[in-house]
Amino acid sequence: MKITDGITLIEGAGANSNCYLVECASGMNVLVDAGMPENFERIRARVKRIDVIVNTHCHYDHAGADGLLKKEFGAKVAAHELDAPYISSGDAEQTCASLFGKVFEKVKVDLVLKDGMVIEGTGLEVVHTPGHTHGGICLYDRKRRILFLGDTLFAHGAVGRTDLPGGDPEALAASIRKISSLDVEMILPGHGECVLSGASGYIKDVLEKMNF
Repeated sequence: MKITDGITLIEGAGANSNCYLVECASGMNVLVDAGMPENFERIRARVKRIDVIVNTHCHYDHAGADGLLKKEFGAKVAAHELDAPYISSGDAEQTCASLFGKVFEKVKVDLVLKDGMVIEGTGLEVVHTPGHTHGGICLYDRKRRILFLGDTLFAHGAVGRTDLPGGDPEALAASIRKISSLDVEMILPGHGECVLSGASGYIKDVLEKMNF
């Protein structure tokens, strides 16, 4: 489903995360999150080229298909420096693969991300938003005022779980306060519906209602 020019949603089926194909002005194709291995064929049927897979965090439902997609497309894998080791080692606990009764296929992280960096050739700024995992991130397209949220925040006022490995309620509250300072028109979450207008106001409303 087309979200806006250059951004296509591959909606998560079942427990799979939403995946977003971002066709950048540089010509690069970025996939924001990969979903689980069973999501591989759905992506391959819709996508001709992937240059970089950017994981918003290390959980199996977002990063489990990294290895398959890397092999298929020759894509680089990117993740925040605090979650990258879990993807590289296939850590069953921190990736939550064990909760799904699965094994996480370890895959080398080619691009280690840090807060504030802009991923070369993409225009996407890394915003470190821990709380759901240690190395959770959002991706901010400052020019177009679009924020990819991962599992930091969802539509209808829901926030990411903090009862899983790497979870921290206080860190998540701080992360939502952090993104509330951004000028955002659209928010594209890791699961569920997108908010396509007035997103800054929406985030501030969530903060007020949840007393963060």
